[in-house]
Amino acid sequence: MIEPLKNNLEKIYNDHKFLLSFISPSGYDNVNKNLFDCVIYLPLETKKNLKQFYGLISPKITLFIKNEIWPNYIKYAKMKGSKVYSVGGNFEHSFFKKLIGLNNAIRKIDAIFVSNENSKKIIEKIGNKNVIVCGDLRYDRTIPDLNVKQNKIISRFINNKKCIVFGSTWKEDEKLIIKYINETEKDLKYIIAPHEIDENHLELKKLLSKKSVLYSEISSISNLSDFKCLIINNIGMLSSLYKYSDISYVGGGMGTKGLHNTLEPAYFSKPVIIGKNYKKFNEARGMIKNGGAISVKNYNDFKKTINFINNNREIQINMSKINLKYYIENKGATNKILKHITNE
Repeated sequence: MIEPLKNNLEKIYNDHKFLLSFISPSGYDNVNKNLFDCVIYLPLETKKNLKQFYGLISPKITLFIKNEIWPNYIKYAKMKGSKVYSVGGNFEHSFFKKLIGLNNAIRKIDAIFVSNENSKKIIEKIGNKNVIVCGDLRYDRTIPDLNVKQNKIISRFINNKKCIVFGSTWKEDEKLIIKYINETEKDLKYIIAPHEIDENHLELKKLLSKKSVLYSEISSISNLSDFKCLIINNIGMLSSLYKYSDISYVGGGMGTKGLHNTLEPAYFSKPVIIGKNYKKFNEARGMIKNGGAISVKNYNDFKKTINFINNNREIQINMSKINLKYYIENKGATNKILKHITNE
């Protein structure tokens, strides 16, 4: 999400260093560390740590991404003379009721760039009037293609057949996926990229009745024509894999873990299927409203929707065009933020 903004800021502040921090391994372990001068875990929010931290880095600009609000970090950044911005937030009233001290911290931020009008109204009621609706930074992202070796492997597996990519799947998604693949007689290829890479991918392989292969095994197999399902057991490929799909299923919405990124298949102009729990996700609601995505509630919905899209080339093309148009129309958040930051 922050990558397009960072790349543009780097052109303007080319004599500055760029530091990125995380509070959880899911971010720290998966980020491309080559994009930043320093990547760290955010130190615990103690007075001693904050004094030492800001004494070391003395930032010119501090950006808090999405709904991250750290009151003491904001306080000490301001004490050090740093401009402080909140970028890409999607706020609800309940968010501020749960955590003490957020309202006062919000009022100290120099400018708050939010993704929608509702967030703007909420922040303005708290007392910060410098709120700009910029949209979602994720639309400005460029998703890289697979490298030459990966591209050859995926192309060899698909072998010019229709392919469904199931991305960021959880158990609730996989119950439907396994049942569909095992029961259908359609001549399709399937790529499953589980959200969590652990023993799950090995279990998936056992549960699938059709011939399946792990990505880590595929390079040693010369003839892939009999293999119907490829299970991705590594991290970092999924967003690029949507390019190779005829239909993209985005996981998380069948359970309560949270729907994953529907913008990635939209970037590649693909029809999208998601689970039933999507109401908190603006982009999913927009894509469904426009007709580029379909939500399913159960296995019958899931089966009918896949077959409906797969059997209707015109529907598939139309959904693809709708999603690409939606993606392009929502670009531009980076420029809005840059214009404000660089003019201060």
